[in-house]
Amino acid sequence: MSTVLREQGIVTVHDQVVSLVAQRWAKAFHCKVTIHTSLEQNPWADPQQQCDIVGWQVSSAGNTMEWMAEVETDESIRDAETVSGWKKAVVRGIPFYLFVPRGLKESAQELAGDACVSFSGIYEYTFVNDLCQVL
Repeated sequence: MSTVLREQGIVTVHDQVVSLVAQRWAKAFHCKVTIHTSLEQNPWADPQQQCDIVGWQVSSAGNTMEWMAEVETDESIRDAETVSGWKKAVVRGIPFYLFVPRGLKESAQELAGDACVSFSGIYEYTFVNDLCQVL
């Protein structure tokens, strides 16, 4: 998946990747998606839920979380608070995905394993000529 992002106000790598994944996965999963970026600080339903991206369905019974994802950068993956954030974000029975810069997948897998955090999938992203690609 790849796209060029030129959305007004999106300046950080983190926010670019969050926006890209949210757009693509909303279409792929046919669901509503809410993001948590420096521009958008309104978690999807629960104020305690701080995942970067949450996919959900609306029904007469209320919102149902379908999946969630975290996006890390070169800096955040090295931050000691990152792993504790993953632990807080986990919701039993909800698929949890992680996006990391290219070349950091193995490190992220080790961090997650050491912290006993299980991801449904870990994806890498990279930028080539302002084009964000998720691998």
